[in-house]
Amino acid sequence: MNRIQLITLSATLAAAGFLAGCGGGGGSAPAAVDPLAPQGVVDLSATSFGYVDGSGGGDGGGSSGAGGGAGDGSPLRKAVVVVTDATGKSVSGLTDDNGVYFVKFSNFTSPIVAKVVDAGGNVLTSVTDESAVAGKAVRIMINPLTDKIVSDAVVSSGVPGTDKNFDGSKIDMAKLAQAKKDLLTSVRAALGAAGVTSTVFDPIKSPYAYDGTGVDALIESVSHTRDPNTGATQLRAKLVNVDTTSLITAATPLATNLVATPNNPVLTFSKLQAWTNEINRCLAITSSTARQADVACQDADGTRRASLNFMHNSKDFGEEFRTLLSDTNTTAVAGSSFRNPVLLFVGKYAGSAAAYDDLAVVEFTIRQPFIGSNGPNGAVATPVEYTQVLVFKRDDTLTRANAGNWILHGNQRNFQFSLNPRYERYSQQNPAKQSNTSGSNPSYMRTQIRFYVDSMRYDIPTKTYVNANIRAVRVTGPGLPAPGVVMTPSSVAGQTTFSVHNSIGQVDTTPMVTALASNSFRLNAVALDGTALFSGYWPTSTGAVGVSGGNAFAIPAVTDFSPFIAYSKYTFEFFLNSNQGNTTPEAIEYARILAPIVSPSNALGLPVNDLSRSAALVTAPQGSITSATIQWTNNLNSPPVDVAYIYAEERSPKGAAGTFTTNKWNYTSNVAAAYSTNNSPTNAVISIPAGPVPTAIPSLVAGSAGDYREIGIRSSQGRAFVFSIFGWNN
Repeated sequence: MNRIQLITLSATLAAAGFLAGCGGGGGSAPAAVDPLAPQGVVDLSATSFGYVDGSGGGDGGGSSGAGGGAGDGSPLRKAVVVVTDATGKSVSGLTDDNGVYFVKFSNFTSPIVAKVVDAGGNVLTSVTDESAVAGKAVRIMINPLTDKIVSDAVVSSGVPGTDKNFDGSKIDMAKLAQAKKDLLTSVRAALGAAGVTSTVFDPIKSPYAYDGTGVDALIESVSHTRDPNTGATQLRAKLVNVDTTSLITAATPLATNLVATPNNPVLTFSKLQAWTNEINRCLAITSSTARQADVACQDADGTRRASLNFMHNSKDFGEEFRTLLSDTNTTAVAGSSFRNPVLLFVGKYAGSAAAYDDLAVVEFTIRQPFIGSNGPNGAVATPVEYTQVLVFKRDDTLTRANAGNWILHGNQRNFQFSLNPRYERYSQQNPAKQSNTSGSNPSYMRTQIRFYVDSMRYDIPTKTYVNANIRAVRVTGPGLPAPGVVMTPSSVAGQTTFSVHNSIGQVDTTPMVTALASNSFRLNAVALDGTALFSGYWPTSTGAVGVSGGNAFAIPAVTDFSPFIAYSKYTFEFFLNSNQGNTTPEAIEYARILAPIVSPSNALGLPVNDLSRSAALVTAPQGSITSATIQWTNNLNSPPVDVAYIYAEERSPKGAAGTFTTNKWNYTSNVAAAYSTNNSPTNAVISIPAGPVPTAIPSLVAGSAGDYREIGIRSSQGRAFVFSIFGWNN
């Protein structure tokens, strides 16, 4: 097959609907009209905003409305927009292929909040104090600049971050004007460097395009993250090494030399645009013969789009893009496209001797008309879209690369591993255990850091997955216990990735196995009403390594989350079975966390998909099962469910109070159609595979000591995992 038959993102220009000027009398020249003059209220019409995909969202018969453009480094295409007024009434719609949206509604009370959620669950917000009267619509632009304004205006209203559920009543009107003024102060000089001379520019009400120039050049220069403790929006310079950036504020404005102008040597919008345009050109060729005949689409010498030395988490290009290259004979699914490139950060490759930043991490949204039989989770016959993180390398000797002096190169890791925030909203189903008192297991929200370490790695020469030969992995970095958290294979039936073994950095000289099923390190938790959990809920000792559940808890519980900022760097030390007896790692690799980790109190406001339809599965009494159908109700503000699982424990002998062993089961199902653009799945079937006895999830008996059952669903929200979990404790 052609090595890179594939990828090309079409990031189109957002239609802006600029104001037109009209001349004065007496034959004088028409007065110049500032194209960035704020537009407050305009006629109620989709064309007032340049919306081209029909009549927009909302109730359709609304007498007023809102519209504008949504973007974060490029237009946010086909993203969900939710517009909510001060009384909690809301309507929703989709952006068009230019990132423009338009919704209708009736009798909305200002302030009016607009929220956009992209395919990866990333959230940006905006707000207007304008009233949308009958026959009129208000402009509300949405991007990182407007999200910063909203964040600064809700701080005193108890909203822990703009990604949480809130309505217009939470906007502090006394702070809104100052928030906008501070934002403009922080970027005024940078706007000038981007060629913006307007003296009346308003980030929310001015019309502008997401096309890489002017205002959008500034937006592309800004990295959008959140404060780990408060959830408040933070802006940082994007085009400088992530380890050296500071916050962009009124007191510390964005430097003019860090604006994404076309001649900037870093990976700017224009370079990404050229790269994605070429890839999408190749993907648009429906004839496999024509695509094979197009030499540029082959990129056989690795000089245009992807390096011949590409490697990402041990995988070559074909395996890393297996979902895209899933059609017959592992060819690319024709008609697919890459869009919404968001440059997350720049830095250096591990061990790089370059005098400049030579690494750039970019998140793309990929849309496919279907997933072929070669997809990693099976075929899906309907259109899907999903996000994928790509890593580019700077090479100033390049002469043919579509991205100028940058080429797709991968993270160059030899193993499959990563880390990310994990939030668990747990609902206790046993009434006898629901109280927040000692001896109970009350419902909670828990914050964790998840370590994904796969026991397999991809062998590029043979194109197969092979045993990674890993004895243990020790992870160190910001916010973790100084000795490190050690991950090893698990003895739990169905557990396929490494689990926590200990949090004291201990690596044995012999093969290591843990009896735990958790691959996440628990940082803190609160009851679902926001109160502290009872004294004694959190362990004070880790206990025996590899056995005690306390090994998976930060001790003491983390109360300051400031070390867990986005893009923090963590060290993974790999100890191999081939060198038993050695306590020095055979390999050291690095990973960065792509989102901040926030406190459980902050995470309480995160929207979750509702699992209550499946509560009966974990409500005693229940018989043993060999399969489970987990059902849920989707939340409009939460991304679709992509994983479902069932977990159980039982003592042997069952219910024993004296001498016993505890058996554990943990089975997971990827939801193949999670990102279907036609319909979000509402259920998943988990089959318990035949194998060593026992082959079924055991029965759940009320009062039977040691009986436990849990079900959960996961969504990927803003580069974090958010779980809704129901469980029964005896």
